Amino acid sequence: MLPAGTIGISLPSDGVFGDGIASISENLSEAFVWSAPLAFAKWSKRLVLMCALSCASAYGQTSDLPPVLPPPGSGLATPQSKVLTFDPPPASLAETDATAELLQDSIAEAIEGEPIVSSGPPGWHEPAYWFGPVPWDIGVEFGLNGSEGINESISLRSGGHLKRETKRWKIDTSLVYNKNTANNVETQNNALLDLRVDRRLEESPWSLYFLHQTLYDEFQAYDLRVSVNTGVGYRLFDTETIDFIGRFGGGSSREFGGPDNQWAPEALMGLDYEHELTGTQRLSARVDYYPEWDQFDHYRIVSDVGWEIALDRPKNLSLKFSVVDRYDSTPNGVRPNELNYAALLILGL
Repeated sequence: MLPAGTIGISLPSDGVFGDGIASISENLSEAFVWSAPLAFAKWSKRLVLMCALSCASAYGQTSDLPPVLPPPGSGLATPQSKVLTFDPPPASLAETDATAELLQDSIAEAIEGEPIVSSGPPGWHEPAYWFGPVPWDIGVEFGLNGSEGINESISLRSGGHLKRETKRWKIDTSLVYNKNTANNVETQNNALLDLRVDRRLEESPWSLYFLHQTLYDEFQAYDLRVSVNTGVGYRLFDTETIDFIGRFGGGSSREFGGPDNQWAPEALMGLDYEHELTGTQRLSARVDYYPEWDQFDHYRIVSDVGWEIALDRPKNLSLKFSVVDRYDSTPNGVRPNELNYAALLILGL
């Protein structure tokens, strides 16, 4: 008698049909014997993977749900929840990473050709404070020599320079002041201001220039001499270490407070030479020839030669040897030639 809700099927166990049933039973038994271990291994792998994912998702997190209790009578202790955390890296490693990132940013800016912006605004003594963030070069120079004994003498030279060079413009300004005394008697007192502006013409070696000089000398027949000239220049050599320019032009000069107190037209032919001998040494030379247009036997020559050596400490200090010579063919009763040489210290700002 079968329970309610079940269907019973009775099959004969003898004859052809009975043999077929027996064969099917044997095949099913053999299939179960081979498939059961494979299925168990497959589901075991899945179970291990699911447990690993569950642990990874719960790593370092807390849950308000109670922990899973062990089966009754197993004798196992109730598991306690535990929070897994990571300790922060040492401060030294964090500082090293920050330094490395800053260094990488600086290298990237240098490669891209963009200037690295300073942390603060420039000071009042820096050219960028007055003229903007452009490649200005400014320096002051000072030299002193003296002796005291039977005769007393003192020789003082001071001055400075202001330079700027871009792709199209080049400005070179210098100021030199000399004063000598011997036995408390003044023997020299003069100052020379030199301003040169060059405008390059695209990629051509030709350029336009403007030159202005003002000379003050208490031991000349005049009080002040002013000259203004302009013309064209040609770069004979223009390399990373050598800059050699030839000039030709014209202008006018005037000697205030002297017997020739009038503007005199004059020509200008000159050479400017700069050579960076090494990373710490630079040689410069300059010669300007000023003949009068109507009388070429009336002329002036101004020469300036300098050798500058950068010092290791401090880095913004350099040593300079300078020779300046001025010759005037119309001295009006005074010496036509004046030579000044000095050893100076230049402080770069």
